[in-house]
Amino acid sequence: MKIMIKSLVLLLMVGIANPVFAGISDGWEQLGRERVSARLERDQIRAASKGFVKQIVIEVVGAAVYFESVAVHLGDGEVVDLPIRSIIKAGERTRVIDLPGNARLIRKVVFVHKKLKDAGKAEVILWGRK
Repeated sequence: MKIMIKSLVLLLMVGIANPVFAGISDGWEQLGRERVSARLERDQIRAASKGFVKQIVIEVVGAAVYFESVAVHLGDGEVVDLPIRSIIKAGERTRVIDLPGNARLIRKVVFVHKKLKDAGKAEVILWGRK
């Protein structure tokens, strides 16, 4: 009985600590992540996907981030500008964003952003689903 309880507690801890289990599931893969600072900057996440992606989600952890522009650079050279010009609070994510056409290979996502003042460290995480 003690082993069963310990196993259950361990599974719950993994589920809470891992965003894949805590909210993003069903084939979602973390493509990359980037720490952001409080000044207006241009950063990029080089996608680590080994295959094609149909949908993406951008998640923010640690502190709220204001996104001024987001552009997805695809494997064929096409650049898709995303309509994300807003604040995403810590622990929140964008809606599921469908990439145009069939499944696409993502090379990188470039974003102009600013972390909100007087907040802790912020990190932007890119998720993809085939």
